[in-house]
Amino acid sequence: MWHQFQHSGDIKSCVISRLAARHRTTGSVCDRPRSGAPRVMDHNDDQYLGTYALRHCYATATQLQACLREVRGTRVSRQTICNGLHHFGLNARRLLQVTPLTPRHRCDRLQ
Repeated sequence: MWHQFQHSGDIKSCVISRLAARHRTTGSVCDRPRSGAPRVMDHNDDQYLGTYALRHCYATATQLQACLREVRGTRVSRQTICNGLHHFGLNARRLLQVTPLTPRHRCDRLQ
């Protein structure tokens, strides 16, 4: 069975031999569980986030976070929202931080 894949040319022989060895020892060629945090947002949450961000183009990441928690019941961090938007090629809007002018600044600007 493995010989038909080995002669196809698309798959390297080292991959075939590794899968064959795994099949002989475990009886399966499925990947083993890997370390790492499980995904918080599923595919539907990602799709909703992308659609909502396109419809509300001036929404900040915090506003998107609150909307996702309210509508889908998914609690995620602001950074997770930014990462999810990056997957769609979008960016979260950032609020403009303006330092307030002192009265002296105002006088100097008006003169």
